[in-house]
Amino acid sequence: MSEAQQHQQLLELHNQMFMSPQDFSYRWGLGYEELAKICAISKSTAYHWLGGQASRREAGLPYQRIMAVADFLFANAEVINPLLEQWHNPQHPN
Repeated sequence: MSEAQQHQQLLELHNQMFMSPQDFSYRWGLGYEELAKICAISKSTAYHWLGGQASRREAGLPYQRIMAVADFLFANAEVINPLLEQWHNPQHPN
C-alpha cells in the first residue's frame, strides 16, 4: 500500500470516529468543565450536553469526533505522550 493510500485509509477511519459526551465523560471521570476545555466550548454548552433531560442538547458530530480522538489519546497515553513531546520539541523535526 502506498503512503498516499495509507493516509487516505487513516483519514477514512478518523472520519468514522464518534463518541458521545456522556460516554466520554463517564469513561474518563470528567465533568462539564474538563469537557469544555477539551472541546474548546463554553462551560454552559458542555453542561447542556451532560445535563438532565429538560436541558439536554446533542453534541454535533465534529465535537463527537474531538471526544473520540481525545479518548484514543487518553487510552494510548503511554505510547502517544513521548511522540507528542517530540512533536512539540522544536529541536526535533516533525
